[in-house]
Amino acid sequence: MESQRPHVAIFPWHGMGHLIPLVEFAKRLTLNHAFSVTFIIPKWMTAVSPGQIAYMQRLASSAVGAIDFLELPGVEIEGDHPNMNIRTRLSLLMEETKILVEDALRSFRFPVCAFIADPFATAMLDVTAKLKIPSYIFFTSSASLLCILLYLPTLAQEIEISFKDVDFPIEVPGLPPIPGRDLPSHLQDRSDNVSFNRSLQHSSRLREARGILINTFQDIEAEQVKALLEGKVLSAAEMPSIYPIGPIVSSSRLESESDKKCVEWLDGQPDSSVLFVSFGSRGTLSDDQIKELALGLEASGQRFLWALLNPPPSSIQCENSVSTTSAEPDMRLLLPEGFENRTKDRGLVVHSWVPQIPVLSHPSTGGFLSHCGWNSTLESILHGVPLIALPLINDQRTNAFLLVNEAVAIEAKNGPDGLVSKEEVERVARELMEGDGGIKIKKRVRKLMEKAKNALVEGGSSYNSMATVAAVWKELDGHSC
Repeated sequence: MESQRPHVAIFPWHGMGHLIPLVEFAKRLTLNHAFSVTFIIPKWMTAVSPGQIAYMQRLASSAVGAIDFLELPGVEIEGDHPNMNIRTRLSLLMEETKILVEDALRSFRFPVCAFIADPFATAMLDVTAKLKIPSYIFFTSSASLLCILLYLPTLAQEIEISFKDVDFPIEVPGLPPIPGRDLPSHLQDRSDNVSFNRSLQHSSRLREARGILINTFQDIEAEQVKALLEGKVLSAAEMPSIYPIGPIVSSSRLESESDKKCVEWLDGQPDSSVLFVSFGSRGTLSDDQIKELALGLEASGQRFLWALLNPPPSSIQCENSVSTTSAEPDMRLLLPEGFENRTKDRGLVVHSWVPQIPVLSHPSTGGFLSHCGWNSTLESILHGVPLIALPLINDQRTNAFLLVNEAVAIEAKNGPDGLVSKEEVERVARELMEGDGGIKIKKRVRKLMEKAKNALVEGGSSYNSMATVAAVWKELDGHSC
């Protein structure tokens, strides 16, 4: 670490959707604002996704010397067993990790002027409060979701039934009226009081931070950012400082031979002709949905590149626990018989994770059928690629609602059985790639692409927002701005 640089610590969360934007943020902080950064990573987090941590370190290589990674020792939790509820295990792991984070923060040669935590790591605010270190949240999702979470205690008082059972649009400051079914999936059911109350407590803790950095930009969520800044979600006394600093997306290019194979295949396709189909690093479809999606893509006649992954590990283990995850299924066996052979002249199915930037930035890519994870959404917009929204879990339904409302996506609607039928897949693929609706969405996305790029350059809204918080941290560190 360089002694003259102000020093911040970051506590991330596992999963590409959390790790990538945090590393890219750290790179900007070091390269543009002369900070040094230490990532504090628990061993249980590296155990669940060792490949992702290695990928994160490669992403940070351009800021070598200014970004360090500190891996904490392993921890054990009392009463651990393979069938323990995942949320319970994570909560216990975080409690056991607090003392290790405290020791790490006390041991740094150069004290930190700010501590930045993933929104799933609010438990670490107890540590920083004890050490009197200013704490910030790096919110990896949308400003829409932040509005919902900060307003959740009020919603819980106003609406006593499960949100999924509400038959009227729910009012959240900054958002258009939103159906209960489009709120994050883990908030919809209040019958599980323990789970809902845990989410409520977690949401309430966000306001304890001194500031919240959001991976968004003004033009995609203007009303949401305005509501946060103007005290419409929380009062000015309760609201942390808000910094929209996005879109921050991966700067990764090609990573493996399979990635190069995808790009070489795209090189042989006409411009804007390929529908990219991907559900992120952890998105899992049911066997029936895989078949419907395949048959719909085939019937649509569109060119496609489909990243079809095996399910991710089902649990997070502590130091000495044993994983019970069964052998991975062969995803090829889930496709309709003969599908890959029948579509080989216009489609490519890849059975591994594909870094999205090389695909979305390729001139042959003309659309993105996506789960609407926020990283994927920002990457698509930043490269001017229109979307088909097929959300799966968590905040993805909320993101899909936002994107359809902002006219940058076509919704793939579920049938009565909960599946998106092959007929619906065919309809939305045709509409996006060659229909009038697709033309309008493409124009809207291209305008947002230019606004997103402008937000990031010097003088842009997101650049200025990041410069502002960097100046605050330098002042806390005793450096001049």
